[in-house]
Amino acid sequence: MEKNYRTRFGEIDIIARKGRNLIFTEVKTRTTCEYGDPLESINRLKVARIKKVANQYIVSKRLPEYDPSFNIISITIGRSFIGEMAIKGNMLQEIISQGALKDNRNLKIEHIENAF
Repeated sequence: MEKNYRTRFGEIDIIARKGRNLIFTEVKTRTTCEYGDPLESINRLKVARIKKVANQYIVSKRLPEYDPSFNIISITIGRSFIGEMAIKGNMLQEIISQGALKDNRNLKIEHIENAF
């Protein structure tokens, strides 16, 4: 329904609808875990902001009949791997052909449904 939905209170990366659910998704990406896992950056303050923006979205779009849920997608992707994919041009095909989804040294993706 929306991507990068912004208000003065904050932003929600992805807003989707599935049946009677509105799914608000926060996406965190890092090229290294040097400063922590992407999931560690989602603290109580961030959760409160996301919920506030979600509530504002529901009210402004007049969608009170939908049940909200909150997901997190965490992506860790190596800088060198990004470079390799960019040179070859077809990023998705490169991810699949290199088996990166099975070998998380270059790419790690986590999807947490109903995270908070």
